[in-house]
Amino acid sequence: CQDQQDDGIIIQEPEYQILRISDNGAIQCVYSYPSVDENGNEIMLSAALVAWKPAQKNSSGTIKSVIIGCHITITSDKQCPTSVNSSPTKGDALIMSSFPTQASIPELRQSIVIMPDYEGYGITRDRVHPYLVQELTARQVADAAKYGLQLYKSLDNAQPLAKDWKTISMGFSQGGAVALATHKYIEQHALDKELHFAGSFCGDGPYDLMQTISYYFEDDGHSFDVETRHKRGTTPEPLFIPLLVKGILNSDSLMNKHKVSDYLSKQFLDTGIMDWIEDKELNTDQIRENFYKICVNGLTASDGTYYSPEQMHELFPEYSHIKSLLGTDFHVSADLSRMFTPDFMDFWNGEAQPPVKEGNPYYDMATALVRNSLVQGWNVRHRIVFVHAKYDTTVPFSNY
Repeated sequence: CQDQQDDGIIIQEPEYQILRISDNGAIQCVYSYPSVDENGNEIMLSAALVAWKPAQKNSSGTIKSVIIGCHITITSDKQCPTSVNSSPTKGDALIMSSFPTQASIPELRQSIVIMPDYEGYGITRDRVHPYLVQELTARQVADAAKYGLQLYKSLDNAQPLAKDWKTISMGFSQGGAVALATHKYIEQHALDKELHFAGSFCGDGPYDLMQTISYYFEDDGHSFDVETRHKRGTTPEPLFIPLLVKGILNSDSLMNKHKVSDYLSKQFLDTGIMDWIEDKELNTDQIRENFYKICVNGLTASDGTYYSPEQMHELFPEYSHIKSLLGTDFHVSADLSRMFTPDFMDFWNGEAQPPVKEGNPYYDMATALVRNSLVQGWNVRHRIVFVHAKYDTTVPFSNY
């Protein structure tokens, strides 16, 4: 329980710890709570909770909704909801000291917002983030909601919950998938009554991992009745696949006997991408900028291998930057035939089928992608609002 003198008091409860409370016209808490890891062992995770104090106007004095906020893909620990260093002006998660005062919508002033860090961030930054390992993440997020509600009810001067209060899970991109996975977990584990669950709001989420990767291989800019810049055999977000591979290798029981180099090429790994993911110092924009610089300048790998700019251009066929008032945006696409190993490419293209399926890294990966998708084996009982852009080439419209 860290002593943050400038943030106020420290409170300890038997079932969780409040790591920090600040008071800026709202209740703001950073708390830790128990859940489980990929092996079923108990683990303490962290989350943020924000609620507005009773206002003279636009408030009935009761809480009508609990919003489970599932954040987008991040790579820097400073982007996670509990970090006081995060900044929405840089596309990051949250400024704990100013976010509550920016809520001009009356309904938000009658809400509790619970934002889990996800495993691998916050107090568990030394662990691997189980990126898009859906059931595990959903369990951890649902636990954050349960303990967050207990925490809120224990606080002094908290508004009471209305008789008809409801919980909603919501998010975009990775957060959209996490919100839907949380919806599924709440229904399948009979938590809907306890949480007064109303449903979910899911935007541009990768709900079907096989469809998403298949799109990268097959689409040539003409899918879903719109024209895009996507080119067959490329991905517009080279960060997505190594995050997915690392998360599944570490957190899916079928995959823990395999290694990253079974799937990703030496040239791609020589960029340093896995170190950046493990260190959690660079945010997503900074990683894109690193890819861009490698395209321009070439690369000398840690083992001394030199790649010229021309060779890196084969891996990253398109790279550009756009300057704006908010800074510089870097865009880099990757050639899948250079990003993946030749053996994986042969398997994916059907040119080489290993004689033994059990234990084969490529069959196991395909199985893991299917079972970490959210589109089968589920009879939905609560409302879902889906929003998706046909022009999204990172998380394609096929997910919708």
